[in-house]
Amino acid sequence: MFQIRYCLIPLMSLVISAGMAVPQTQFIGTTNFPAEMEFSELREIKSDVVITEPSALSKIADGKLFVQAGFSKYLARTYGLPDKQALFIEDVTLKDSRAAYSLVSLLRKSDFLQGPPGIVYSTAGNSLLFAQNEHFVRLEDGSLANDLLKRVATSISNRIGPNNQSVPRLIEHLPNDGLEMRTLRYFLGPFSSPAFSPAIEGKTFKSETEVDVVQADYSFGTQHGTLSLINFPTIQLAEDFFDKSGGSENNDARNIYLKRAGPLVGILEGSFDRTYAASILKPVEYKYSIRWIYDKSNRSTGAVMGIPVGILGTVVRSIVLTILLCGVSIFAGAGIAAFRLLLRKYAPNNYLDRPERTEIIRLKIDEN
Repeated sequence: MFQIRYCLIPLMSLVISAGMAVPQTQFIGTTNFPAEMEFSELREIKSDVVITEPSALSKIADGKLFVQAGFSKYLARTYGLPDKQALFIEDVTLKDSRAAYSLVSLLRKSDFLQGPPGIVYSTAGNSLLFAQNEHFVRLEDGSLANDLLKRVATSISNRIGPNNQSVPRLIEHLPNDGLEMRTLRYFLGPFSSPAFSPAIEGKTFKSETEVDVVQADYSFGTQHGTLSLINFPTIQLAEDFFDKSGGSENNDARNIYLKRAGPLVGILEGSFDRTYAASILKPVEYKYSIRWIYDKSNRSTGAVMGIPVGILGTVVRSIVLTILLCGVSIFAGAGIAAFRLLLRKYAPNNYLDRPERTEIIRLKIDEN
């Protein structure tokens, strides 16, 4: 017993010391912010902000823009850094991925960069912002460790989850020739704040319907200008706006040129002459597509005599159903006739065969 006791004491001491040496780091939380002790530079959490009401965003920088984009939740956290510096992180949950992309395009101070983090991000000085799914994230770092922003942003991007976002389709309609991509701005309407609405033809564009607008600068030599593409929810609204804007009266004197393609209306303004304006607006097209709806449970893709198996099967089933209905009708008629014959034989005075019900009217058409 003496030897066993002295063997157990060192073993228990080793287990206890090992447990104390391993840091208890938690990497899963209720928010997308970095976990405790995930980054050695993040010393402490100085403040946390949670906002779910639009009215409470009035004191937040760019709060009006968040409201216009359709926010559902605003989270902000401040971490302490060495040398009395701080890292400020905002995570804004919006109505969809287009709203997140819009915020990045309007608030960025440098060119777009392809993610990760996010589908696109932009960094300038000690700030970084990116869009991923329905999240807009902005980080501001007061330290000199420039790589900290990228590492923390990548961690937040991983916590948000798989990136299933794509660039808004309206941007794909922008012509490529002469495009200055660094000037791209994407707006979502209806526009509740004039300060963040697109300016078209020298005035704020207003719309009470769900439209989106993309703007970018174009240049050809000494000629410069801005192209605005407006995507209306219906073709009728686009036609109405085009007609009211005098789309059929394009001329060089106004230096404003319009083109409509389906629900899209392009407005080009600047110092372009008619030739360059036509070359810029020519690629603005809208193609209609037809999507066939089919039965996904029917996995057969073969064909018999050039006829798809699915269609052929429908025809065969219709013919079989018609034959069955004809057979049922014949048997039903024969059964009723047999029943009447038996009824006359064994019950001659029945209700159906009484003289007053079986009178026959004869037309003597062949007699003079």
